Amino acid sequence: MKKIVIAFMSLGITLGLVTASWSINFGDILNDTLKQPPKEEPAPKPAPAKEAPATNSQSGGGGGLIGILEGTGAVDKKTSNILRGAGNLVKSLQPIGWEEERAIGGSLALEVFSRFGGQYKNEKLQRYISLVGLSVAGVSDRADIPYHFAILNSDTPNAFAAPGGYIFVSSGLLRLVRNEAELAGVLGHEVAHVAKRHALKTIERSKTLQGFSQLTTSILDSDPGVLENIVKEMSETLFTKGLDQGLEFEADKFGMEYAYRVGYFPGGLRDFMKVLNKAQGSGSALFSTHPTPRARYGKLNVQFGHYADASKAPTLAKRYSSNTQGQL
Repeated sequence: MKKIVIAFMSLGITLGLVTASWSINFGDILNDTLKQPPKEEPAPKPAPAKEAPATNSQSGGGGGLIGILEGTGAVDKKTSNILRGAGNLVKSLQPIGWEEERAIGGSLALEVFSRFGGQYKNEKLQRYISLVGLSVAGVSDRADIPYHFAILNSDTPNAFAAPGGYIFVSSGLLRLVRNEAELAGVLGHEVAHVAKRHALKTIERSKTLQGFSQLTTSILDSDPGVLENIVKEMSETLFTKGLDQGLEFEADKFGMEYAYRVGYFPGGLRDFMKVLNKAQGSGSALFSTHPTPRARYGKLNVQFGHYADASKAPTLAKRYSSNTQGQL
């Protein structure tokens, strides 16, 4: 508990020390996304050895282990086709690495800016949001990657997370938030999406990457269409279809936990669901792509009961007001 209190107290002490470099810079994202690494002169390659017959389940002409099973009558044609399809699925499940995640997230961040009014220009407010967000991210299950926070210039209440640690909240959502504990819960939910690799796991299982044993930066560089297709599918998932509801509930669970670890009143995200419930009909993706606020409140309320000392933690309504009043 002492560590939690110390981390929480440092939040106020370091408010003036947060730099804009921790926020998302549109130009930097654009440069990083479009910048191609220098081409290295390939090293001389030895003469290729004669290839051995393919032994994996995807070899043509019925070869490989599945072909052997089919040839001996161990499996019929229908079963062998199912097994080959399963082989393709396994190949698409290889985890996406950090550099690839960063490239995908940067491209998706540009799409978010494009769709939702660009960045809300207010340095004081940006520092404050970044500070709260970084405090939450620092106690997450993936605190070893950089996180960047941006405010979207949109009156519609929305919040998004892109792979690579890019987190967005709209100015419209911030107007609904009533205290810092609620803000920490909302940002914690988005941080949890990144920490648990929800969007990446979804794309790893999609048809877009079917047939790839591993997605590498060299593939993204050599075939821009691959990255374009990934971003297109992720955009459709985040903005239209939504992630699996189970993943949203998991993000709620860990969003509450992360806020609590910093020292906030853990019921902030739960209580914000009441606010969202009243705001339904605003056209926000939070309603079309997420479980209902009522359903989320119910699960969060059950989890809230596990925090015996929750009543002692502050909500910091005055501090939220002093940092946002006149800024939105």
